[in-house]
Amino acid sequence: MFSYELERKVETEIREEERDSRALHDRLMVRLSAGSDLIDSFEVIADELSQIVASDGVAVFSEGRYTARGSAPTAEEFKRLARFLNTAPTGTIFATNSLIENYPDAEAIGDRVAGLIAVPISRTPRDYIVFFRHEIARSVRWAGNPEKPVEVGPNGTRLTPRKSFEAWTEMVRHTAAPWSESELRAAEALRISLIEIVLKLTDEANADRKAAAEKQELLIAELNHRVRNILNLIQGLVSQSKAGTTSIETYTKVLDGRIQSLARAHDQLTRQAWAPSALRELIGVEVNAFLNGQKDRLAISGDAPMLAPEAFSTMALVVHELVTNSAKYGALTDRSGRVSIDLEIAGDGALLIKWREQGGPPVQAPTRRGFGSTIIDRTVPFELNGKVETRFKLAGFEADIMIPSKFVSEGTHAEVESPDAEVAVDTKGRGALSGTVLVLEDNMVVALDASDIITAQGASAVKLASSVADALEIIANEEIALAVLDINLGDQTSLPVAQKLDAMKIPFVLATGYGDVESILTEYPKAPVVQKPFNSESLPREIYKALAMVE
Repeated sequence: MFSYELERKVETEIREEERDSRALHDRLMVRLSAGSDLIDSFEVIADELSQIVASDGVAVFSEGRYTARGSAPTAEEFKRLARFLNTAPTGTIFATNSLIENYPDAEAIGDRVAGLIAVPISRTPRDYIVFFRHEIARSVRWAGNPEKPVEVGPNGTRLTPRKSFEAWTEMVRHTAAPWSESELRAAEALRISLIEIVLKLTDEANADRKAAAEKQELLIAELNHRVRNILNLIQGLVSQSKAGTTSIETYTKVLDGRIQSLARAHDQLTRQAWAPSALRELIGVEVNAFLNGQKDRLAISGDAPMLAPEAFSTMALVVHELVTNSAKYGALTDRSGRVSIDLEIAGDGALLIKWREQGGPPVQAPTRRGFGSTIIDRTVPFELNGKVETRFKLAGFEADIMIPSKFVSEGTHAEVESPDAEVAVDTKGRGALSGTVLVLEDNMVVALDASDIITAQGASAVKLASSVADALEIIANEEIALAVLDINLGDQTSLPVAQKLDAMKIPFVLATGYGDVESILTEYPKAPVVQKPFNSESLPREIYKALAMVE
């Protein structure tokens, strides 16, 4: 009967321990699955753990971070202890009530730790939850000296009764209270629970990484698609712009204008994070170069439409061709002409654009169809499924353009502010550019293009550098008159070179392909900035601004 009652009592205690362990498991699962890690949740978890295993201190070592409460080693002491714990068998807890018997360096922490239970919660790297108990000095009474050597009696080395049964007393040190079977079972249950949680979190992390990788692949594919489209577009512009040009100079100027128009449109789109952008701003930027400070020559009336990115790039080319044709043959050829543009968002959401020119020379319909006219007449219908109607009236050119509603949204109604007029390049009286010019650029094609433009301005030599170290070496060995510095050089910026030039009072121009560089420029010495892609007009303009700043 006693044996039966004892067994039932033990089983009851085990079931209670299992119930408490499951409850702890559930609480830990809820807390850690919500995104909190063991270190961040340590204070709350420590209270939970102390209810399962009685201890004088508890610590968590996870992903190289350590935190503890109560009687426990310091972080540096535990790192040495962890190297010892890593030698223990994997997949099980390590428990001892006399650490010094297994770990000689335990004497250094003996004032706080004598015994421990280490619960591994990962495999690689080995992370732990550790329970500590401090020393309990105790007196052990033996029936005799347990270390007494064997004595040879009259019958040899045979056992003989002791001569004395006096008690032998010994003081035992560096020993903690033993861990009970129930505490060891609780620690093992904790290990299993935490391993399960870690595996769950690992699976979630792997799923997140997989989703992130798939998203990255999608973004790379989209970027590749857009780059290919842009390259195809540039290839088409290069090929089609030859039509109607009578010289290399004319061809270069026409092609430059179209590429610059696309670049300005993309700058505006990136400033808007590839969101719908204002058509009024696009028109203002394009027309500004031909206004010569006379803002009254452009009148924009009606609504303030926003165009989706796919429509905005298309309209950038269309507006550029409208402005260019007006500057060549229409109202913007002289100071008396005017251009009026009415923007109306119709009831069905479509955008109606009415382009009207007045006051220019008499207009005649072209005898041949050029690429510019093709862009105006066919791009919107072909790419946006819209409509375009053009009329070459004697009093002035007219165009009616309809853009479908899916590309149009209504923005805030504001007056278009024309950007400041560009400073014209004036080399008269300057003797043109002279001396050696440094070009710091990590793209060889762009560097060669800049070199050709600078040489055409009169520079006697152009030194090319692709890194900060190369540029600083050239500055140290050459007499530099001016420099053109790309801001972003891949894994570094040109800031050290700019600072060196500024200290030497050497003028320089900063070049960038980013639309918004205000946050970057705050670190740089003050200097003109040219946007990429630059051309034979924009780069010299900024060069002479830089020269003027040091005169």
